[in-house]
Amino acid sequence: MSDFDNNSFSNGSNGFHREQPRYKGENVTNNQKLFESGNDNEIDLRVVFGVLLKYKWWVIGITLLCFGGAYLYANLAQPIYESSGTVLITQENSQYPMKDSDLSYMMSSTFGVGAGNRLENEMEILQSRSLSSEIAKRLLEEKTMENGENFPILWYNYPEDSTLIPQSAVAQRIKNKMILERTDQDTDVIRIRYESYSPFEAKRLVDITIDTYIDVSIRQKRTEANSALTFLESELDDVESNLESAEVALKDYRKNTNLVEVDGQTNAVITRMAELESQMQEVQVQRVSISSSIESYENQLEQIKPGLAEQFAENISGRLEGAQLRLAELRTAQSLMLQRNPGLQSNPESEPQFIRNQEEIRTVREEIREITNNLLNADDSDVYIGFLEQEDGGVTNRILELRKNLIELKIQESQLNAQEEVIQQRMAEENQFFDGLPENMLELARLQREVKISEELFTTISNQFAETQLWEQTQFGAGRPIDYGYLPEDPSSPNKILYSLIGLIIGFTFGIGFVVIRSSLNSKIDGAEKLKDAGFRLLSVIPDYTNHVKEKYNGQSFVHVKDKKVSTGWETILDSISPISEAYRRLQNNIIFSDPDTNIQTIVVTSSQKSEGKTTVSANLAVSLAEGGKKVLLIDSDLRRPNIHTFTGEAREPGLSEVFYDDKSLSTAIKPTIAPAVEALTAGHSIPNPAAVMQSKKLKSFLSELKHHYDHIIIDTPPFGVITDAAPLMQNADGVILVARFGQTQTYQLEQTIENLKGVNANIIGTVLTAYKHSKSAEYYNYNYKYNNYEAYKEYQET
Repeated sequence: MSDFDNNSFSNGSNGFHREQPRYKGENVTNNQKLFESGNDNEIDLRVVFGVLLKYKWWVIGITLLCFGGAYLYANLAQPIYESSGTVLITQENSQYPMKDSDLSYMMSSTFGVGAGNRLENEMEILQSRSLSSEIAKRLLEEKTMENGENFPILWYNYPEDSTLIPQSAVAQRIKNKMILERTDQDTDVIRIRYESYSPFEAKRLVDITIDTYIDVSIRQKRTEANSALTFLESELDDVESNLESAEVALKDYRKNTNLVEVDGQTNAVITRMAELESQMQEVQVQRVSISSSIESYENQLEQIKPGLAEQFAENISGRLEGAQLRLAELRTAQSLMLQRNPGLQSNPESEPQFIRNQEEIRTVREEIREITNNLLNADDSDVYIGFLEQEDGGVTNRILELRKNLIELKIQESQLNAQEEVIQQRMAEENQFFDGLPENMLELARLQREVKISEELFTTISNQFAETQLWEQTQFGAGRPIDYGYLPEDPSSPNKILYSLIGLIIGFTFGIGFVVIRSSLNSKIDGAEKLKDAGFRLLSVIPDYTNHVKEKYNGQSFVHVKDKKVSTGWETILDSISPISEAYRRLQNNIIFSDPDTNIQTIVVTSSQKSEGKTTVSANLAVSLAEGGKKVLLIDSDLRRPNIHTFTGEAREPGLSEVFYDDKSLSTAIKPTIAPAVEALTAGHSIPNPAAVMQSKKLKSFLSELKHHYDHIIIDTPPFGVITDAAPLMQNADGVILVARFGQTQTYQLEQTIENLKGVNANIIGTVLTAYKHSKSAEYYNYNYKYNNYEAYKEYQET
């Protein structure tokens, strides 16, 4: 190098020239965007499983954490016990004992009035506020459970605050805690369930609910018959007294007048009068019973909304009343014809009038059916508008049931009123017969009529009183208990196995989600494939040799070789047959033999950020190129943070700075290294404006002249992602190698550096991945990728 001096560069300003780039990224791939896959619509399951296996300990840790938390909660949570009982809902045929009227049969069979959805209705009653309040009252009266402790439902806040809450609050809690369900769609059995912190309370709540429901149901049913019984009892006493008086009067009259009997015609009239009187009494008794039921339903409607019962009462129109009056007249006439001629029952064709009467009865009944149908299907949206938004969704069903029952009862009441009016008219007509009798016969007939009527009334009322009394006593309510609550031995909640399983599933799901999010947000170059996605050829993957340095050099950063202190990272000098050295040879081969027709002489090595291994790559690449019989110059152009002199063990000065500013000769600045055929031009002393050196024409002339003396010139530059001093070198170099460090370089940094290099028209010939750790890479679990050359080479050497 003695022939180098400062005058060597005087006429070389025009000699630094290179061909146009041949290794642009766009020539390598058509996809310019970083990290895009070839087909966005496809998911490589091997990659997915590889990522999951890579972060398996995160997944396992999160899963175990959630599992442990769920198991701990299940063991520390307050246990909850559940008890249940069943009730059979019996179908109610009628609200009163005298139910076999034609209109009642017609309404039930044709329109289903009074039937409704009995099971759903009773479930609404069970969950009503009134029943809950009754249960709460009984619970407050008991206060303590079998074990002597207060019911937890009565506590203000169990188990911290044992202050008793008022009945209204208890009732609300009972309403919220009660769980009702049908045991089967084909049965009328309701299951009542309660959950509680105490097994004794859960059982007792079921028992009290069943008993209270049955008691309330029985009480309501028996209340319906109470008015009828009171009326019948009073009437029975009056009729019995009247019968005794009539019998005494008849006996005395016969004795005084010696008249024993009236004629047959008069006797027939007396019999008809007795029959009419009996019918009148029966109508009155039925009306009392119906009135009691109507009053009960109207009270329920008034509790829902004041004035609602009056609106339903207005539905009974005058047309319906007229039709019922006509039906009552026809039925009374039919009854009288049967009394005169009992044979009509088996042979109605013998009396044409009887046949016409039956036809007219059918016609009137059809008219009543039509009117009733219109009433039941009336659109009363204004009536229901206030209830559809209630919390209790079943209130509408309850209103519909009450509406149907009230219409039926109102129609029955209207029919009885019509019958009573017709009977009174018939009785008035029969009484006219007695006006033509002699006075003594008239008196005897009157007395006999009173006795006959009193006897009929006494018999009828006695039978009705007995039937009503028996009906009242045999009412057991709408529900019959099947099973009362049981005392649970084990808590129903929390289910430790279920909670643990849920915790396991949630933990695993969160673990997978965490891994997916972490992987998606991971912008570090953690695999060779991710670096290849940058759009340029991956020239070599340099394994991490931290452990290698520890094993071979006891972890020292520098060792002495030929009286020089060199970096242990200069592996191609220290151990030329190691797998690490082989990785640098692969880099050299991929550069030289990638395009045999192109001479890659000037090579710039740069990176996105500092400490990514560009100096190590530069020094080892220089040695690999020299091994092929080439003469190589290693230049340190990082005038801000130079490192070649430290790495190779050479003196920093004189160097590039001295050549430019101190007129030092190249023979002094360029130094031979311990590597054969490798010389180094260090940075020299610090200067205030490194960019001026990089952009100077003198540097271009200098590099152009050097190309005549060296086969390859390796230039170590500052990180181009941070410092742009070396932009002129990038522009005129034959090739640029971009270095990225495994697990450190960010994808966005690499992408930005590539964009900057393209901006200066740099010829990026490829990338190098340094400090590669296969066990921590994205490809570790993907067996299609074989970048663990360190272990493969080591095994090959051992064989």
